[in-house]
Amino acid sequence: MTQNTNAGSPAGAAAAEARRAEMRRRFMAIADRYMADLLRAARRLCGGNEDMAHDLVQETLLKGYAAFIDGKFQEGGNMRAWLHRILTNHFINDYRRRTKWEAGVTVDTLTAGGEVGPTSTRAADGDVPDTSLLARTFDEPLEQALQSLSEALRTAVLLVDVEEYSYEEAARAMAVPVGTIRSRVARARYQLQELLHAYGRERRLV
Repeated sequence: MTQNTNAGSPAGAAAAEARRAEMRRRFMAIADRYMADLLRAARRLCGGNEDMAHDLVQETLLKGYAAFIDGKFQEGGNMRAWLHRILTNHFINDYRRRTKWEAGVTVDTLTAGGEVGPTSTRAADGDVPDTSLLARTFDEPLEQALQSLSEALRTAVLLVDVEEYSYEEAARAMAVPVGTIRSRVARARYQLQELLHAYGRERRLV
């Protein structure tokens, strides 16, 4: 007589549990492999807030595990990029819940339609570093410089220059106009350049 392996049978239930156990084991190995990398990214997004960064990573792994068990990650795909996207999306959702826009005219307001804004709000062309700035710096001074930025500027530059979102994707994620994202990224790059050059001058690196 053939053994019943339907999901509702004892044999089927045992097979399903064995599969879940194997998936849990595989995901735990993945979590161990990328934990430090996720925590580093979370610290950057959270401006160095350690508790917030750990909470963000924990939520990322919980969401990642649930999606992994459901088969939403394609085998052979880029697991690191997949987890980073989950982490970033969770941070953005939380950011959007926490953000309270203040009334009044700001540079963001002036550039809401995609305009570059008045000359006084812009860096000279030669002063704005290209998008490889973040990749060329040491971790410690970069982390400190990022923490000094406002949350809006830090989030924008990390999305565009680190997570490689397009301006349009970053604008949708942060629920602001594309012109606002462009303005924030330009200002963040300029501020980072100033901070990192000051660090280099102090240590005679530049």
